[in-house]
Amino acid sequence: MKFRSALVVLALTTPVAQAALADPVDTRAARQMLFRDDRVEVVEIDVSGLSEQERTALTTVAQTQKYYAAVGFAPDAGIMAEPTVLASNYHSPEAARAAALSSCNDRRQGGRACVIALEVRPQGWEARDLSLSADATTDFNDTYRRSGGTRAFAVSAGSGQWGIGRGSTAVEDALTACQGESDVSDCAVVIQD
Repeated sequence: MKFRSALVVLALTTPVAQAALADPVDTRAARQMLFRDDRVEVVEIDVSGLSEQERTALTTVAQTQKYYAAVGFAPDAGIMAEPTVLASNYHSPEAARAAALSSCNDRRQGGRACVIALEVRPQGWEARDLSLSADATTDFNDTYRRSGGTRAFAVSAGSGQWGIGRGSTAVEDALTACQGESDVSDCAVVIQD
């Protein structure tokens, strides 16, 4: 299995509704570290210069996104401009921020560097040793936990991709599924049973 995070250019014309662990953990430990996959909180980071209407529109859009997500925008261009990007479904707030800033700055035509306006995290977020995107958490709960025997769950901290492997080649299969057909080179096994 291979999944990707989403990088979306925000068009706000109308309101619309980690690093890998040193050693993999087992299912029991992972369950205790992971958040629910269906509840998010939106945190404003740098909304200086944005109107109340722009902040409301951003928050409305962000509340529909999967964690971890971040909105990057170019302060000199404003939130309704071409560089504004929402990066979602990453495995950590840091990865979502990095993706949003990189894409926003690539699209920016001069002016000040992009900043993070807000981010989406799991409800009740606190830093933990293991974090997965909302979709990866769902796959962990619905697929990985329900399969028996030898298995491994690999993630790419930078891209938001992940993969599951089973059987005698679980580790290799999880890493291959995580890498997929892309240039992802940072996949690592974070859960193993």
